Amino acid sequence: MRNLLSYWDSKVAHLQRLPSRADLQPDEMVPFLPFVALINVQKTTPRFQFRLVGTGIVGAMGREATNRNVDEALFGANAPNVETFFSMPLGNHGPAYASGQYTVAPSGRTLAFETLLLPLSSDGAVIDMLLGGLVGERVQRDEQICGFQYDSFSPLMQTAAP
Repeated sequence: MRNLLSYWDSKVAHLQRLPSRADLQPDEMVPFLPFVALINVQKTTPRFQFRLVGTGIVGAMGREATNRNVDEALFGANAPNVETFFSMPLGNHGPAYASGQYTVAPSGRTLAFETLLLPLSSDGAVIDMLLGGLVGERVQRDEQICGFQYDSFSPLMQTAAP
């Protein structure tokens, strides 16, 4: 997560504005690219849609969420908390961080995760996409996430240049 945050910070410092998706270069992100997601911010409500989900995230979560809305993905009854967390970068124009755990069936094991959300903007001002990162313990092939919760989430104290 630190590498992803440093990458985003360097883009903000260089551009003197929020970066856009077009400013992101996959070849610069190789070490952490499997743990990255792009999330569209839909203007109504707001609503969030996973546009692209890295293979490391899919492996950790045990299922694919690409092209699914957050409330339709794998968060179940916790979707409102997830949407609150995803809204933080919209309010502070800066990063948000969370940690938590998910429970898997049939074993009942709990697995820890950390996630980071970073705002992106195609016009440098209005946030229309989030760059997300997630690292977590891997769900095994015979398991499925059956519960999810944040232990904590908050905006980070740094903000992007206006």
